[in-house]
Amino acid sequence: MRIAVLSDVHGNAAALDACLAHFDRLRIDERVFIGDAVGYLPDAARCLERLRSEAFACQQGNHEAMLLDPDGVDEQREAVYRLADARAQVSGGLRAEIASWPVSRAVERDGRRLLFVHGAPADPLEGYVYPDADLSGWDALPHDAVFMGHTHRPFAARRGPVLIVNTGSVGLPRDVGRLASFAVYDTETGESRHYRVAFDVDAVLRHTGEQLHPATRECLRRDAESFVGEVIG
Repeated sequence: MRIAVLSDVHGNAAALDACLAHFDRLRIDERVFIGDAVGYLPDAARCLERLRSEAFACQQGNHEAMLLDPDGVDEQREAVYRLADARAQVSGGLRAEIASWPVSRAVERDGRRLLFVHGAPADPLEGYVYPDADLSGWDALPHDAVFMGHTHRPFAARRGPVLIVNTGSVGLPRDVGRLASFAVYDTETGESRHYRVAFDVDAVLRHTGEQLHPATRECLRRDAESFVGEVIG
């Protein structure tokens, strides 16, 4: 079985569509989304509908939690996250559906014990696990693989029998802004691979106009000499 794990779409429908276009060729059997469909970019409703129509098993990220609790977002963060715009697009029924998404999910597939969180096992919504994080003790976790997002920086590491994967971000990568990132896990081999998919940043910026915070625009324009994953498409 091949499981696609996506995170941090953040209202970037163009990047999400670019990734989904490769799923047939990658022979994806199961689709998992581990949070943050909304925030930053304006196409929250379209991204949520795409996740639903593509039969993703969805979980909350910290941006879904903030979407559901507007009083928890101060003015400074709201200027960047633009969650009020997302909230205006989300009907009561869809909001109730998002509220039903779990914040952590442990499953077994072909004998492999898998944990899916947005942040970290100990803090599913807000924990940050960067590529240089201290992973001491992770080998004692009762899982064969742990999948996370939240940092927008992809990596994979092993600690003893445990595979640790940060999928990176589909909609707002923080290494190379034009390369959406997601992971595919193979339950037969127990290995995961990152894929990077180019999307048209200029078209996204034209579409969003002046709606985006300058920091978001800068992130989409960001480049780097090296990055994690295999570029496809």
